[in-house]
Amino acid sequence: MTIVIRATALLVMAVLSACAPAGTRRTSGDTLAFSGLAGEPDSLNPMLSNEADELNFSHLYMSYLIENDATGAAVPEIAREVPTRANGGISPDLRTITYHIRRNVRWQDGAPLTAADIVFSYRAVVNPRNNVPTRVGYEEVRSIKAPDPYTVVVGLRRAFSPFVQYFFGPQGTGAIMPRHLLKSYADLNRIPYDALPVGSGPFRVVRWRHGDSIELAANPWYWRGKPRIARIVYRVIPDPDTRLEQLRTGEVDAYFDIDPQLLPQVRRIPNVQVTLTPVNDLHVLRFNLRDPALRDPIVRRAIAMGIDRRALISAATHGSGKIIDADQPFSGWAYDATTPAIRYDPAAARRLLHGRNLELTLAIAPQIINGSRLVASVLQEDLRRIGVRATVKQYSSAMYYGPVAQGGILAAGRYQLAYDAWWVLGNDPDDSWNFGCDQTPPAGLNYSFWCNRAADAASRDALATWDRARRTADYAVVQRAIVTDLPVFTLWQVRIPDAYRSYVHGIAPAPMGSTFWNAWSWTVSP
Repeated sequence: MTIVIRATALLVMAVLSACAPAGTRRTSGDTLAFSGLAGEPDSLNPMLSNEADELNFSHLYMSYLIENDATGAAVPEIAREVPTRANGGISPDLRTITYHIRRNVRWQDGAPLTAADIVFSYRAVVNPRNNVPTRVGYEEVRSIKAPDPYTVVVGLRRAFSPFVQYFFGPQGTGAIMPRHLLKSYADLNRIPYDALPVGSGPFRVVRWRHGDSIELAANPWYWRGKPRIARIVYRVIPDPDTRLEQLRTGEVDAYFDIDPQLLPQVRRIPNVQVTLTPVNDLHVLRFNLRDPALRDPIVRRAIAMGIDRRALISAATHGSGKIIDADQPFSGWAYDATTPAIRYDPAAARRLLHGRNLELTLAIAPQIINGSRLVASVLQEDLRRIGVRATVKQYSSAMYYGPVAQGGILAAGRYQLAYDAWWVLGNDPDDSWNFGCDQTPPAGLNYSFWCNRAADAASRDALATWDRARRTADYAVVQRAIVTDLPVFTLWQVRIPDAYRSYVHGIAPAPMGSTFWNAWSWTVSP
């Protein structure tokens, strides 16, 4: 049935391609229109968002102390330099971090951005009244002060090696927010700012038409100078095939984070460049370890052994995914290639189950994870062969990733199996927010409710040192524990496919950061 449906879709696309000229540009010369990402954001305030795609998108209009560039390296943004031990930004005892702020940065209303805004933003993140998904990194702060308008000094409770990536960096929650506009609010959860934020990034949000588009205009106050693209329009298009058609006809100039199922068609569009960017984005089968049917690690191992990852990746990613094990990307410095792999062996999986026939539910969120239905279908068939009947349940992104207080499917543990994905915007391998014993919801994002004391100790040790060799050894312990205990079974690491027209220049997605980190330098030809 899947093959017939797919063939029909391809025939329809071929007919559409014959009816309209490819490459006809429908946007004006000073506008860049794009589609893709996860669709409608849950908020335009990245401090409150549960979605990695919103954190990615926010780099268009908000600012961070540092960014990661096209090589994955940390580079200064609002900070004049990335704090290091060599430049004195990190103290000898590793517990004091000093940031020097650029003097020519203004908010999009013209007000100056100063150290007071960074102190205010930190206090907003740690304010328990605000619905912040995770406070990893920020919880390590013991003190913060601004001795002058362009210096911020942060004292840490302990040495915490990934702090610079977390603290208003690519890996953390939230961006720098304007104190002068928000200081009167008791909390920031449901205020007009969350739908129409004033940032200090290269573009400012001018209109959010829910279900249709988000429009941004070049920020004349941007510290690097006004961007050369006057207007950016993010078209909220839930259907991937419609996104493809609009790229083909020129109604959008770029399609970011393409549904991998569409890669063969995208590659056939004339004058369109396709790039694959390896990112810390892992697609996993998540197990709820609190569920009676899945508490036994032997059952989880049998399920993992019953999944043909090579066939799944071929069907779901068309060559853009890569098999890895555990929780570290192959492109990251902490990846341990010697971690034992779980091999596809359905006969051995059936033996582990001792002939038991299990009935489980598989939760998916098609609106936010491209290809969820196809992946679920393949997983269903693989599991059927080993005696596991998986019933698929679909949820909206808001319900799937919602907080415990709102009955979120993952956070509240209202699932058995879940097809999940996480994208870490940052180049530090810390994954404690996802697997730490103290990070089960609502404290963090440990949606599997896993606690392995050896892995937890190794993870904490890795956070306490800047020594890369020691950290690498620690993360090897964590990776092996994940493969042994299987709170998740990693299906593949993503290489994000992006497509854009040949007249669009300067796009260079950061491997461990944002697609939009350098949007200020993008141009479009007439």
